[in-house]
Amino acid sequence: MMSSELRLLITLWLIWTTAAQNSTDGGQDGRIVGGWETRITFFPHQVSLQLGTRHACGGTILSHTIILTAAHCVLEYSKPQYYAVRAGSTDWSNGGSYIRVQRIIPHPKFHEPTRMNNDIAIVQLQQPLVYSREIQPISLASSLDQIKPTAQLFVSGWGSTAITQVQSEKRLRYTVVQQMDQYQCARNYFAAGTVTNTMFCAGTQMGGRDSCQGDSGGPLVTSITGQMKLYGIVSWGYGCANAMFPGVYTKISAYGDWIAQTTGELGLA
Repeated sequence: MMSSELRLLITLWLIWTTAAQNSTDGGQDGRIVGGWETRITFFPHQVSLQLGTRHACGGTILSHTIILTAAHCVLEYSKPQYYAVRAGSTDWSNGGSYIRVQRIIPHPKFHEPTRMNNDIAIVQLQQPLVYSREIQPISLASSLDQIKPTAQLFVSGWGSTAITQVQSEKRLRYTVVQQMDQYQCARNYFAAGTVTNTMFCAGTQMGGRDSCQGDSGGPLVTSITGQMKLYGIVSWGYGCANAMFPGVYTKISAYGDWIAQTTGELGLA
């Protein structure tokens, strides 16, 4: 029997290939730069992390009360009352479940020893999410999980469609990228930032598809042995969709122990 995760991967692939064939602008017909509009049922692990009444970043559901995001998305972590999460909605501004944040724990070594290193944070909700077709947790990639260089990586969010766009998209979008050569990416970024071994780069050889502003903290997922898993967190990059400067992501497999320890201390393991 085909797993639900594999059905999701196949469905996403069919959507992607159809959209690419029908595109009239070289594949850059939407947000997440070079992406396509989708529904939350295809990405039920995705949430909008909101600051005040505005979408600020993406996040990923790990459990009924735990969301994973980027540390740079929660710089006001000592004031969790500023933040809320909307889950289960294609539109970040309404629908689904809107739940306020109780506690935020950024990685204690964020920005150490280099800027943007350890860009990961745990968000605890005041009330538990109720799982449904639109709200589901996702498993984490571990250090034992390996992906092929040609693996399709799906990144989603409500971020900008271009580096020049300030306002976030209202409806959820996604795109498909591949992991790029780590050494070459680090060389290209040499003057702009340090790509450490707890990060990885993902994009396309020709550019044109990428995460962008407003996607930060959101999930990058892929199929590993037939199961969809969280492989990365949108972290940083130079511009958006530039072939020379692909998006840089926090590598989830490097933080399994920290996530387990931190959630365990919260009594939520």
